[in-house]
Amino acid sequence: MGSPDPKPWGAVPAIASIAFLLFAHIVVASPDAPVAVDVGVVLASNEGTTMDPALSSIGNQLQSMFTYSSYRMVDRLGRTLNVGETGEFGLPGNRSMRVTPIPSEGSKVRLAVQIMEGDRNILTTTLGLKRGGMVLVGGPAYQKGVLILIISAK
Repeated sequence: MGSPDPKPWGAVPAIASIAFLLFAHIVVASPDAPVAVDVGVVLASNEGTTMDPALSSIGNQLQSMFTYSSYRMVDRLGRTLNVGETGEFGLPGNRSMRVTPIPSEGSKVRLAVQIMEGDRNILTTTLGLKRGGMVLVGGPAYQKGVLILIISAK
């Protein structure tokens, strides 16, 4: 039989270091961490058959969710907001969108979203997505098509 380890706790720092390395990738932003909100404004229509190169990475998603033949990015807006802080994004056609990050847990982001046309509220909802994820929101009519909003949060 071997002799007892003179330092029975000697392995603890090594085990703790290994555990830290194994779980380091699970670290998530604190619930009150600022949220970088990005809004892509897309005009979708049946005028032509073009896919804006700026949308190539999500072109298949757009075509599977919406039945338009043409998709053109008309604006891209971004801002970093603290939890509870409201940011306003100008949209085409005298519209605006207000976004407020609200408390969430883990790697999720919750956004209270309100879309206005002048003084009239046309949509109020809460979006839940993973930090780094995106949501496509089919919006109101505009010109000869509709606006689609690509909302992402990091």
